[in-house]
Amino acid sequence: MRKIREFLLGPEGQANYYHVVSRTTGRDVLFEDDEKETFRILMLKQLKFSGLRALAWCFMGNHFHLLLEVPDRELATEGWKDEDYIKRLEVFKNEWSSKLVLDEVEMFRGNGATEKVSEIAESVKVRLFDLSMFMKELKLKMTLAYNRKHGRVGTLWEGPFKSLLLQGAGEGESSDALRMVAAYIDLNPIRAGLAQEPEGYRWCSYAAAVAGVRGARQGLCYAVTGRSRVAWKKVEQEYRCLLYTKGQTVKAGQNLRRQGYGGQAVGGYDKGRGGFSRAEIKEVLESGGRLSVAEALRCRVRYFTDGSVLGSQRYVDDFFESKRECFGARRKDGGRRMRGAQWGELRVLRDLKMDVVCKGG
Repeated sequence: MRKIREFLLGPEGQANYYHVVSRTTGRDVLFEDDEKETFRILMLKQLKFSGLRALAWCFMGNHFHLLLEVPDRELATEGWKDEDYIKRLEVFKNEWSSKLVLDEVEMFRGNGATEKVSEIAESVKVRLFDLSMFMKELKLKMTLAYNRKHGRVGTLWEGPFKSLLLQGAGEGESSDALRMVAAYIDLNPIRAGLAQEPEGYRWCSYAAAVAGVRGARQGLCYAVTGRSRVAWKKVEQEYRCLLYTKGQTVKAGQNLRRQGYGGQAVGGYDKGRGGFSRAEIKEVLESGGRLSVAEALRCRVRYFTDGSVLGSQRYVDDFFESKRECFGARRKDGGRRMRGAQWGELRVLRDLKMDVVCKGG
């Protein structure tokens, strides 16, 4: 799994973006509101320490989704001194292990043992601006907090987290990949039938943004526009339109014509907010039709978790060329068209065959 994770790392010398998902062991529903709040606090602290940024998130009863920006470590820490790394530990100054390290730093400074301080600073550096370290520490801390509260022992998580590498925004340009995945994440509670609208589910980034949380607004603004400094009021309407499906969708047994399904005449019905049933999705796809993007985002889209790399044809092809030795000689390019909906110019690295759009969260 470590080799797979390293394979999916984005290019060096730039910020990279990942959609990560992790599920509880046995996919049991373990998290109620108290546990979700604990996870939120732990995530915010871990983000502040690690230097990563969450553009979107959603905490569910048995899994979580994060859309993360991971800056390049060498660029982000250029010019840093030992003191800059040590200061990062102050985020966790109330934790026993970090307090112990900070006490050691003061002792070494008092003794003039600067080389020991440098060793500690180096140990902090390897934990910063790193996706795997961020996820490892976040999941471990949640495990410890959950087990302590519930008198439980053992692992809390099903296994290693899933990650999808996403094309970031260009200079002043938005990224379809970031925008689509952010909306997909915020619609998770709708697919699960836990809320009628995303702002009604407290544990997602859109609800936090609507409530006025600055970090949530900044993250979604960047995901939608590709710009860090843009007012939420300029983004809110565009993003809300992406979250809310308009019009009709498809169902057997009715004879309303539906535009946009490959010219096929198929039935339509008023879509329930919770998404489609498996049979209804299968009917549309087998008829040669496609869902609209807004409709597909209310379904489970495997491309957003299992597609490996998501972006334009050029972005996926460039990634493919950088890892050319990992693919067979018969494969000529990287980008594969996404089936099941009108995805525009988005491409994925993995050409998934089954249940690319299906019911579920």
